Amino acid sequence: MTPENPCYRFMIVKARLLVLVSLLIPALLSGQSATKRAAVSEPPLPVIDYKACPFEGCTFGKWIVTRDSRIFSTWREPRTTIAILRKGEIVIGLTGVHITYEPDHVRIMSEIPALGVGPGDTVLRYMYRGEGFCDLWIKGLWHRDYDCTFIAEKSIGGCLRDCSAQVTSNGRKDWWVRLKTPQEQVGWARVDNQFDCMDAFGGDPQCDKL
Repeated sequence: MTPENPCYRFMIVKARLLVLVSLLIPALLSGQSATKRAAVSEPPLPVIDYKACPFEGCTFGKWIVTRDSRIFSTWREPRTTIAILRKGEIVIGLTGVHITYEPDHVRIMSEIPALGVGPGDTVLRYMYRGEGFCDLWIKGLWHRDYDCTFIAEKSIGGCLRDCSAQVTSNGRKDWWVRLKTPQEQVGWARVDNQFDCMDAFGGDPQCDKL
């Protein structure tokens, strides 16, 4: 069979196509695998939630300082102290940032069809949003503001319904708030029980008068 023969030319083209296909298929499969791995990998840390006020009744506004504490130039590192808050002062909470440095790990104890998980699966819990709702990461997908009352805490025990999951390790999280001082200085403080009147449902007459 000579190169001028149409059958010869057809066989050459066919051979080249087969080689090309044999090269493309592994590349495509590799790309699909990489996409799948990316979809199920955990979100990069830290996970940052802006405008965060993470509990029932949480409200920005006038707060009372319950102990001397510092406020900083920013919630990020590096930061510098810009003022000292004194016990009894009234500050104005402006906004907040919730930072998850490490999420809680939650082990599933029984099947939860709505989430596509079963016994032995592990899900990740991030910011608590109040009234039992929180953010979950499950098999590559966010479940934001989800009813998490089925989860039993590691130290406290008990849950509000089903008890189909158990916290196996508590993560590390911070909540920083931006506030204004009586001297009109604006800065950031890491919340550590140093403010009163943050809860609109607290029913404290002292707070109601602010």
